[in-house]
Amino acid sequence: MSDRKKLIFIVNPFAGYHSKENVPALIDQYISDDLFDYEIRETQYAGHAIELAQEAVAEGVDAVVAVGGDGTLNEVASALVHTDTTLGIVPGGSGNGLSMHLGIGRSKKKALRKIAQYNTKTIDTAQVNDKFFVNMAGVGMDGLVAYKTKLSTKRGFSTYFKGAIWESVKYKNQRYKVEIDDKEYEGKFLSVNVANGSMFGYNFTIAPDADEADGLVNALMIHDAHKIDYFGNAWRFFAKRIHKSHFASTEKTTTLKITAYEDSYMHIDGEGYPIEAGEFEFVVHPQSLRVIC
Repeated sequence: MSDRKKLIFIVNPFAGYHSKENVPALIDQYISDDLFDYEIRETQYAGHAIELAQEAVAEGVDAVVAVGGDGTLNEVASALVHTDTTLGIVPGGSGNGLSMHLGIGRSKKKALRKIAQYNTKTIDTAQVNDKFFVNMAGVGMDGLVAYKTKLSTKRGFSTYFKGAIWESVKYKNQRYKVEIDDKEYEGKFLSVNVANGSMFGYNFTIAPDADEADGLVNALMIHDAHKIDYFGNAWRFFAKRIHKSHFASTEKTTTLKITAYEDSYMHIDGEGYPIEAGEFEFVVHPQSLRVIC
């Protein structure tokens, strides 16, 4: 009986701006037939990666490798959480936040070399209401930027950065209540982010001390301030110091609740959505997903 590990590569052929790379050829180059038995399955529509990953789990494969952006990664990981099937990551999107946080990076070749080495660790995941996330979720302007970016036909850092600047000029801070353990923050916020990993992507870091395996999430609250303050401190996102700004509050916790007093926007692992006013409860699932990294 063969002791080769069984891998399923789930590929989003439309992800990001590197989609013209010959992914099957790269996989064939870096994944040895002597050590692995692998198959490539392409997604055909939104949500298809979840179905393909669920099928792979039912087949008892050793690992499912998500090849795509943060959205594809979210779909695949959501089917693997609390199972014995390991997640592999080959970045194919524009942000690749979790891949960057875990040290896998943005290079497909580097990621495939890590897959071939097959070193694993177990990390936390989380959810907001009934929606799963593995890297980051939040409400406010970041959700709006993620939503507008999703609607755009262009991808990449320049698209995201220009969109963030343009929306921040127009954006009116909204009122939320954030309940964390015995603390309560209420007022207007630019954004409230809940981080299992440290960054959105592009080295755009909001929770530099986030630990994906400590059983906690980091809440970063950007309070109401003058727009000049925001622009003057934008460098802190890239210097991993935004949490040190005078308009930011941070907390580590296992659970928290955000009450949105008006319709707003949410982002979940890079995907933006409009949301209605209401309550959003965040919960950590410690040590719930094994990852090759």
